[in-house]
Amino acid sequence: MKKILLAISAVIVALSSFAQSDVNRLIINDKNGGWKAFSLEKVDYAEFANVDGDVRADVVVSDVALDKVVLSITRTEACQGFKLSCVPTVQISNYSDDYLAQYIDKDTDDIYYQDFSGAELTGIELQPNTKYTIATVGVDEYNVLCDVARVDFTTPSLPTQGSPEVTAELVSANKYDFTVKFTPNADVSTYAVVAGEKGTLEAQYEMFAPMFGFANIGEMVEAWGIPQSGEYTNTWKNQSPGTEYEVYIQARDSEGVMAPHQIFYLTTESLGGEGIAEVTITLGEYKMMDWGGEMLPSQFVTYTPNDQSSRDRFGVYLASEYDPYADEIKAELCSDPDSDVPVSGWYQFETITTDYQINPNTEFVVIAAAKNINGEWGPIAEVRHTTPATTSHMPASTKIGQRNASKKAFQLGTVPAINKTGKVSLKAK
Repeated sequence: MKKILLAISAVIVALSSFAQSDVNRLIINDKNGGWKAFSLEKVDYAEFANVDGDVRADVVVSDVALDKVVLSITRTEACQGFKLSCVPTVQISNYSDDYLAQYIDKDTDDIYYQDFSGAELTGIELQPNTKYTIATVGVDEYNVLCDVARVDFTTPSLPTQGSPEVTAELVSANKYDFTVKFTPNADVSTYAVVAGEKGTLEAQYEMFAPMFGFANIGEMVEAWGIPQSGEYTNTWKNQSPGTEYEVYIQARDSEGVMAPHQIFYLTTESLGGEGIAEVTITLGEYKMMDWGGEMLPSQFVTYTPNDQSSRDRFGVYLASEYDPYADEIKAELCSDPDSDVPVSGWYQFETITTDYQINPNTEFVVIAAAKNINGEWGPIAEVRHTTPATTSHMPASTKIGQRNASKKAFQLGTVPAINKTGKVSLKAK
C-alpha cells in the first residue's frame, strides 16, 4: 500500500508541474498500441487501484437454432458486467484475447450486469451448418475491459428436399492434369465444383473467410467454383505430378437449400523411378537484366532432374551465409512441407532455368536435391562459384534475389495456391 500511495503522490506532483508548463494533455498508452488523452485542465486527481482475481464471464450453450441460442452466463466474483458478441468462428479464430476484447467493445455498447441461466440470445440470423463463437469480455468495477471467454457451437443444417447428391467419377489422372465427370441426381437444382491440393481448401477458408465474409466452406466453394446444373465434365490443367488432390462439391436442392458439401479425392500420376534421384546444376550467363525497372547483374542457373526424380528442390546462397550453416541448410533442403503447404509451392518437377541477382566478384553456392518415386532423397548437388569482376557501376547488395521461375494464373474452379517456399537463408544464432 505504501508503494501505491507513493506512486499516487508522484503522479499528482507530475501533473502539477505539467500544469505550470506548456504541456496541457495527459496521454496514456496501452501495450496494444492504443491510447487515450485527457486535458490536464479537466484532470482533478489520479489514483491507482487493485482488482483481485479473474474478471471473466463464462458461457455455456445448451441449445442452438438458426434464430436463437439458449445459453447461461456466470460472472466471476470480480466481474461486475460483461459485453458479448456472436460471430462466425473463422472470422475471429486467429484473434488474440486482447484484440478480441477490442473487437467486442466496438461491436456493442451493451453491458450486462447480471448472470443468466437458460437465457435466449435473439435478434441474430445464423447460417445453417456453420461454426460460431460466442465471446464475452469481463468488465470490472472501474469499467475496464478484462478477461475474454469463448465458446463455440455449430448451427443445425436445414432439411433438404429429397437427398441432393452429385456423383463424381475420375475419367483420367495424368502427370499434369486430371479430368472428373459430375452427375447430379434428380434432387439437385444447382451445384458448384472447385479443386485444389489436398488440405488447401480448408487452409484457404481459414485465410480468406474473414476477408470475404464466407460463413462456411459451402459459400466459398460456390464463390470460387464452377457453377453447373446438369451432367458436367471438367479437366484441371497445370497440376503437379504425384500429388493428392481434392474436389469439393456443393449442391443445392430444388428450394435452394444448401446440402452438406462432398469431397472427392484423387492422385495424379507420378514422375520418376525407383533408382537414385539426382539433379544436375548448370551455370548459365552472367549478364545485366531488368529487375522491376532497374538493370542489375544476374546469374542464370539451370536445374535438370534425372529420369528417376519424382520432385526436387534447390537454393542459392551467399557463401558467407551458407558456410557456417551448411549442414542445417542441406537438411532443410531435403525436407517435406507442413501439411498445410501445397506441394506445388514446395517442390519443382521438371527442368527449370531461372536467374538470381548477384553482384560482381561475389562467391555463392548453389545446391539441389531430388527424391525418387519411393520418397528416397538422392545426393545433394553443390556448385560453388564466384561471379566475374566488372568495372561497371553496381549497387551494393547483401542478399541474393531470385526471379520467380513461373507463375500459375488463377482459374475458376481451382483453389488459389498458398505461396510458401523454404528458407532462403539462416540467420545467425
